[in-house]
Amino acid sequence: MPSFASIEDDATVLYNKGIDLYEQDKIEQSIATFKKAISISPDFYEAYYNLARIQEASGKYQDAINSYEALLKIQPDDYESAYQLSELLFKKGYLSKAATYLNKIPSNSEYGTKATVLQNKISKRQNELAQESKIKAQQSLKTSIVGSVPAPSGLVIDSESNMYVASFSENKIFKISKDGLTKTVFADGTKEVSGPIGLAIDPYDNLYAANYNKGSVVMYDKNGNHTVLMYAKKPYCISLDEKKAKIYITEQQNNSVVSYDVSDIFKMSAAKKQASVEQNQGIPAEVKEQKVIEMPAKDKTPLGVPSIIESNFTRTNPQNSVTSPIMIPSNSLFDY
Repeated sequence: MPSFASIEDDATVLYNKGIDLYEQDKIEQSIATFKKAISISPDFYEAYYNLARIQEASGKYQDAINSYEALLKIQPDDYESAYQLSELLFKKGYLSKAATYLNKIPSNSEYGTKATVLQNKISKRQNELAQESKIKAQQSLKTSIVGSVPAPSGLVIDSESNMYVASFSENKIFKISKDGLTKTVFADGTKEVSGPIGLAIDPYDNLYAANYNKGSVVMYDKNGNHTVLMYAKKPYCISLDEKKAKIYITEQQNNSVVSYDVSDIFKMSAAKKQASVEQNQGIPAEVKEQKVIEMPAKDKTPLGVPSIIESNFTRTNPQNSVTSPIMIPSNSLFDY
């Protein structure tokens, strides 16, 4: 049987070989050599230290944590290793465990000041996580899934609390009942829908949609009848100014914001609404007919006059045009 001294000598030889291999950038061989030295001499804490540092540097974080912990069982007062382990645990998110090892480092030691700074970081992060947990708990009480829509983009709610959700990938606009139990296709490709993103809705429940792929802005009345209002270069967002009776559309390709006058639509919708009220009140038909104004056929000149109100917005994207919008890949719609 070999003597104890020869075993130690073999471990030391392997230890030095491990260092040489690391300096030659032979990382895996170096790690294997340090492990072999430890198997020969299990209390060789210097080998554990080098092994842990190499494992950490090569991204083998859990292996490094295991090596540091084994070292500290052999040499509990190795405060450098205790600090290195705590720092690694902090990076991996093991906050309580990191704090446990930091508490073993005396404040008057060489690593006492560093340990205090790291402990403050851990306390701050623990407070942040506690606040996040509180917010999530509150959110879970207020949040519920009310519908499932592939690649949802624009969303608006009408006067009866029905939701209209644009699905960019499906080229559809879905209508979800106010109780969230019924989902129907309100408009699709047969009604000029192609890559819808922005949606807006007016007081008369007329829906306006910006079709990114088709380059059009379309209006739908509450029955789903559609009228192409205008064409735009990659229309994205759309917003309604009720007081001015205008919609505003962003054109990504032109770096512009375009306005479109919908006052005629408001007038026609108001007349239809009044006619409906009078019909319910039993007013003679000949009076109603004088007040009802029909929407023009969709193949005629679009209503209103579009105008560019701002252009040449600075982009961070150097491309001349955007081929697809930035979207969140989610299939669920939430209310809060």
